[in-house]
Amino acid sequence: MNKIRIALTLLFAFSFQLAMADNPPHTLTYTEIKAQIAQVEIRPGVSFDDAVDSLKLRANQHNLKFVGVNQLYKEIEALTGKPSKRIEIFNFCDGITAQEMIAANSLMISFMPCRIAILEDAQGKRWVIAMMINQGMISGLPDDTRKNAERIMAAMKDMMLAASNGDL
Repeated sequence: MNKIRIALTLLFAFSFQLAMADNPPHTLTYTEIKAQIAQVEIRPGVSFDDAVDSLKLRANQHNLKFVGVNQLYKEIEALTGKPSKRIEIFNFCDGITAQEMIAANSLMISFMPCRIAILEDAQGKRWVIAMMINQGMISGLPDDTRKNAERIMAAMKDMMLAASNGDL
């Protein structure tokens, strides 16, 4: 009887191991990309709020929809009970271009929506910062999509400069 139990246990364990081999557990995969970070200091005399207004106005001129803001400094203050330097992350989108880019390369979703941050650093300097899609990824897109992606990247650069200068 004991030998039968042992044989059945071994048979079950072997069968379970084979079943697991057919359905391996999900694992993360990684894709290495070159990231480009663009930054520009906000000119003296340009307030944080003027930089924000300039950023949004310029986005509108480029037909990029403002889709949200994360006022991170408020979350930090709520969690710590202490004042925080101002940190805000703004989200913009051109839905049609986004759809084209994702259809061409699903990894493009990691850049969406377009995010531009305005923050005050520990020294009190104010910055406009964004992660940009590198030219290598853009050049791999189909021609029409590539042109639209380049247009979006140019718009983001223009928006950042407008914010840094307080151009209304």
